[in-house]
Amino acid sequence: MKARNICVKLRRKEILHGVDFDAEPGKVTAIIGPNGSGKSTLLKALSGEIQASGHVSLNGRDISGLKPWQLAAMRGVLPQASTVAFPFTVMEIVRLGLANGLAAGDDSLPSKALAHVDLAGFEDRSYQNLSGGEQQRVQLARVLTQVWEATYNNQPRWLLLDEPVASLDIAHQFTVLGVAREFAAQGGGVVVVMHDLNLTAMFADQVCVMSDGAVWGSGTPATILNNHTMRQVYGIDLPISTVPTAQVPFILPQAMQ
Repeated sequence: MKARNICVKLRRKEILHGVDFDAEPGKVTAIIGPNGSGKSTLLKALSGEIQASGHVSLNGRDISGLKPWQLAAMRGVLPQASTVAFPFTVMEIVRLGLANGLAAGDDSLPSKALAHVDLAGFEDRSYQNLSGGEQQRVQLARVLTQVWEATYNNQPRWLLLDEPVASLDIAHQFTVLGVAREFAAQGGGVVVVMHDLNLTAMFADQVCVMSDGAVWGSGTPATILNNHTMRQVYGIDLPISTVPTAQVPFILPQAMQ
């Protein structure tokens, strides 16, 4: 995936200012940055959801020249929030991904996808009666059903995920990001908007840091998540990898056995 000189205007205000972005298949690329820095807007431009100037290419093809069904076959998109106005069951929601994907004849995929996000047996439950975290995982199952195979015709497929763990408990944060890592390990590409920097350090291969509608910097977690980034981008003096001096408990996800 490549994006060059991406500019987005909303209500006459420029939100993205000439953004260049790259993501590689086989890797998880995280987009981080403060609130309002343009992370979700960039993801929407990459997916083709909103109009943008510049060029976005997916597997070497400019997305502006692709029909909706062609895009749907190449990438699945999980938005930050999804509104469902009708009393659908979980299975009916997940099957929407089946209808938009290339494996429409495989009725086993929705249940497989639900099991993949730890929701086996939820098929007949009412979507509206689920918790926010459960609804988020149902939506991820829908996206997985759409692009179940990480590659197709020797080409990578893509998961574009906007804050997929924001409403999840820590165990299911690991579940969802584990799904993303597995998809990348199978040859697909993953682009994920993240706020949790600990989880970003643990699961991302590459990190793109956004600030004020532009890319401030990019690199591996080890090179980009440092004291300088905290000061310049987030505006706080937050030493990285420093043990607190006060007797305050702290949790390191990386310590999970």
